[in-house]
Amino acid sequence: MTAGIMAFWGLNDEPVAATPTTWEVAGKYILKSVGTKNAALNNIRLTAALRSHGVPVPHIMKTTDGRDYILAEDGCYLLMEKLAGSHIKEVFEQDYESIAYETGIVIGKIHCAFMTVSDNRTGVNSFYQELMGWISRELSTSSLLTKEEWSGPMEALVSIYPQLPRQQIHRDLHYGNLLFEGTTLTGVLDFDLGKQDARLFDIAYFLAGQLLGYKDLMAIKHKWIRFISRFLSGYESMIILENNEKKALPLMIQCIELLFIAFWQQQENQEAAAETLRIFKFVEHVYGQE
Repeated sequence: MTAGIMAFWGLNDEPVAATPTTWEVAGKYILKSVGTKNAALNNIRLTAALRSHGVPVPHIMKTTDGRDYILAEDGCYLLMEKLAGSHIKEVFEQDYESIAYETGIVIGKIHCAFMTVSDNRTGVNSFYQELMGWISRELSTSSLLTKEEWSGPMEALVSIYPQLPRQQIHRDLHYGNLLFEGTTLTGVLDFDLGKQDARLFDIAYFLAGQLLGYKDLMAIKHKWIRFISRFLSGYESMIILENNEKKALPLMIQCIELLFIAFWQQQENQEAAAETLRIFKFVEHVYGQE
């Protein structure tokens, strides 16, 4: 439902669909459907925290009567300024070492800013709880992996999880949610999934994401390993990782892939589940050789 919604901001321009949940308006704004009031409030408070620490985030435009969002029958809407910059694509075909280092600094800055954010909401599941709950239940019915294959890394991560530093995280960090001009960050986007959890989740999620879309993972194996090294060097110029985090990183990457295997199996998308399994096996291979 976007017809007529721009009137709340005093605009007459028709939104043009960019993604299933975003529309461009007059070349200057992005209208975003965030689903729920809580998601809208999450976006508002996290963008405020980042802006206060000098991290570029889109300004949220107030309606003509001073509201930060519009609650409609089909969800919640925010209107934000459109930021300059573009998404990094095909990173391994570029100067990926420099990009990795600079991105590590960027995510370190994001985590520094998020350290100031508290979240008193109750009932928000951590990844630990998800692993022990729906992910385990879903994988126990899977024909893609034996119990030994999925329970090994999961039990190892769960045993160390309580010792991992916990704070506000983004929970959906990938280059699609970061804007750059060259290697300069111009915007951080999409805070719908932010929550309090192990900060290592953001790091592992981002690093695992660099493997998506590659049919021949062995062909980029050494590049990916180097990417991780340079990324962590950049990150640790902002925040020093604890030994427990470094030990748990391979397990966290594997368990994030298990999350997606379980998710795609729930969605009955066997092709995506098989693709994720291939990445899981690759990560297992890489760290099994160390």
